[in-house]
Amino acid sequence: MSTPPPIGKAASVKVDAQLYDDLETMLRTGMTVSDAVRTAVAIVAGTYRAAWATGRCPDGVRPTITRYWVDRYDAGQEPAPGTVQTTVPTPYTERPTPRPTVTPPRQTVRPARPTRHPTGPSSVRQQPRDGS
Repeated sequence: MSTPPPIGKAASVKVDAQLYDDLETMLRTGMTVSDAVRTAVAIVAGTYRAAWATGRCPDGVRPTITRYWVDRYDAGQEPAPGTVQTTVPTPYTERPTPRPTVTPPRQTVRPARPTRHPTGPSSVRQQPRDGS
């Protein structure tokens, strides 16, 4: 496992095409290369720490970052050119998924058969006339 360089020493990375493009994007904001590297590392490292602290993944395992949130631009609220973002963004916590409602299996409900009522003279119950 690698260790970071001692405090006060420069970090060295080989610049490939991807890093070049990423740095070029960040430098468009007015920051220096050092500011860009510090900002990027602070954001990613803070995200890793939050993932480990909340149990999203085990400590020391690199989390997969799949989402990000950017505040809406508000003129006059942007950081001053050449400054470094020292605060780590607040982790976004998903709302818990509601537990599914347990429903009994569907039963086929058949409509009741219509009751047939006999028609005609036999449909009326005859009472015996002799009282028996």
